[in-house]
Amino acid sequence: MAVTRRTFLKRMTLALGGLAAVDALGVEPRWLDVTRLDFSHLGLGKTIVHLTDLHYRGNRAWLESILEITRAEKPDLVCFTGDLVDRKNTEHLAEAFDLLKSCGAPLYGVMGNHDPYDPASLKIFRSGGKAAGGAWLTNEAVDFGDFVLHGTSGPYGLKRVEPKPKILLCHYPAVGDKPGTQPYDLILSGHSHGGQCRVPLVGALFLPSFVNRYVAGLYDSPSGKLFVGRGLGTSLLPMRFNCRPELTVVRV
Repeated sequence: MAVTRRTFLKRMTLALGGLAAVDALGVEPRWLDVTRLDFSHLGLGKTIVHLTDLHYRGNRAWLESILEITRAEKPDLVCFTGDLVDRKNTEHLAEAFDLLKSCGAPLYGVMGNHDPYDPASLKIFRSGGKAAGGAWLTNEAVDFGDFVLHGTSGPYGLKRVEPKPKILLCHYPAVGDKPGTQPYDLILSGHSHGGQCRVPLVGALFLPSFVNRYVAGLYDSPSGKLFVGRGLGTSLLPMRFNCRPELTVVRV
C-alpha cells in the first residue's frame, strides 16, 4: 500500500520524537562532558575541578564515576557551586559528603537554592567540607597565599579588594551583573543547568531566576570573567536534551 506524504511525515515525527525521548531520558543524563578552561595567565600553576548542581538522590554509582574522573585530573582544588541535594531533601546529604571525601583534593563549596538551611543540615555541610580537607563557605574568604577564594550564599560577591588574584564561588550566575568594588579574576557558578533541555534554534525551554543572560559557558561580565557550569544532575524532570552534564577543569 502506498504511503502518503502526510503519513510519512507523521511517522517520521513520531520516530524522531521517540529518539529524542530515549536520548533525553536514557542517554544524556549520564553522558558526562569534560570542559577545559585555560586561565593560566593568572600564573598560579594549579588545577581546579569545578562541580555543580549534583542534586544527589542516592545515585551512588553516578557520583562515584564523577569522582573517578575528578581524581584522574589530579586537581589541587575541587570547587562545588551549590545544589548538592535536591529540593532540600536531607536523606542523602551525609552519604554525598562521605563520597565527596574521595575527590582527590581539598573540597570547597557554597550553598545553592536546593540545599537545606536548617541548623542540623548546615552542621553537616560544615563538617563535610572540613572532612574533605576544605570548607563550605558562607560569605567567607580563604587566603591560599598566591590567591584568595571567596564563597557567597547569594547572588553577590564580597566587597573586598585583594592584592592578588581572587576567585569567587557563587551558585547564581546573576552575580555577573552585581559588580563589587573590584572585579573577580574568575567566577564559578551553576544553577541554570544550561537550560537542561535545549531545543535547536530555540534554546533553553526553562531557566530559573537569578540567571539573567548567563545560561552556560564563559562570559565577560561586569563582575569579572564568569563561568556557568551546566551541572551534573537534573531537577524538576529527570531528563536532559542537547545539554549534557558537565565537569569543568580549570587551569589557573
